[in-house]
Amino acid sequence: MRYATLVQLAPDGRGMRFARRLSGEAAPRFADLAKLPGWLSAAPEDRRRLAALAALLRHRAAIDAELSGPRLAMIAEAVGEDLLDAACEGEPPAELPEAAPLPPPERLLPEGEALLEAALPVCLAACFPGARDDAAARALVARASGLAEALA
Repeated sequence: MRYATLVQLAPDGRGMRFARRLSGEAAPRFADLAKLPGWLSAAPEDRRRLAALAALLRHRAAIDAELSGPRLAMIAEAVGEDLLDAACEGEPPAELPEAAPLPPPERLLPEGEALLEAALPVCLAACFPGARDDAAARALVARASGLAEALA
C-alpha cells in the first residue's frame, strides 16, 4: 500500500529518479516508504480531523493556559468538541519546538494541514510544497493519528 502511494505521488522511473538525485533534487527512496503516513490515502474528512488534532496538540500549552471560556468554546465549535477533549486529555506533547500563542480558531485547521505536509519526505514536495521531512511535525502527526484512531 505504501509503495503504491509513493508510486502514485512520485511516478518517475528509476532513471529519472537517478537524474534528479544527480542534479541535487530530492528523489524518492525506499527509506521514504517508512515515512509515508496513512493519511495520504484517507478520506478528506479524516484528513481534516487529523489536521485539527495535530494543530490542537501543537498549541496544547496555549490551550491549557487559556482562561477565556468563550474562546475555548469557539475552538471547540471550529474543530469539534470531541477533538478538543481528546487533544487535552493526555500529557502535553514533549516534542514541541517552542511555545506558540493560540491562533484564532479559523487558523487551526490550516496550521494542522501545514503540519501534515511538513512531516512528509522532501521527495513529495512536487505534490506537497510544504514537505520538509520535519521530525517534530512527524512525531506530532503520529500522536494525532493515534488519538484519531482511538476516537474512531
